[in-house]
Amino acid sequence: MLAFTPNIFWAVLSQGETQVQDHEFIERIKSGDIQAFKQFFETYRDSVFNLCRRFVICQQDAEDLCQDIFFKIYRKVNTFKQNSKLSTWVYRICINECLNYKRKHRRFNWLSLNPTTDDQDQISDSNLIIPASENPDSFLEQKEREQIILRAINSLPKNQRVTFVLQRYEGMSIQQISDLLGCSTASVQSRLARAKKTLAQKLLPYLKDL
Repeated sequence: MLAFTPNIFWAVLSQGETQVQDHEFIERIKSGDIQAFKQFFETYRDSVFNLCRRFVICQQDAEDLCQDIFFKIYRKVNTFKQNSKLSTWVYRICINECLNYKRKHRRFNWLSLNPTTDDQDQISDSNLIIPASENPDSFLEQKEREQIILRAINSLPKNQRVTFVLQRYEGMSIQQISDLLGCSTASVQSRLARAKKTLAQKLLPYLKDL
């Protein structure tokens, strides 16, 4: 199973990336260069898959969604206008497809709050908000608090929820979120402030002893 890595998308893909390299890479793919698309797939695969797992806890479903996203990217490659970084364009498509998937599969909750009984549907320790404890009683308390926190995040309006998760779990900066979502940095800051205020109000009774 691939592990979650904070900010993996930007930390890996932003290194040495330039608009010139983006242009050359995309032009090779547009011309039908299979090796170029294979290289593109290998570069982005883990990052796209990790983001899919934020929405879908079942590994097989996440893999299927990941494949659908790359097929969508391949079909839309001619629409890339190169007025943004390639990584930003890919991430935007990925976010949109994940949100579409979530709308079509209502039984899956944001950050996989309600796993099924399948063994692959268990929440992994790498996705815990609160560090695990060796004490069984403490661990159960942590799991309960984790569920409370994730449900609170789920209750946020979509624009606040997406913005909060991109900053808190993907480690993106205000500017990166602004570029990705196509809104102003002021809007991003406003959404984050409202999200954090709402979460603080909902979680304070449960987390005051942390």
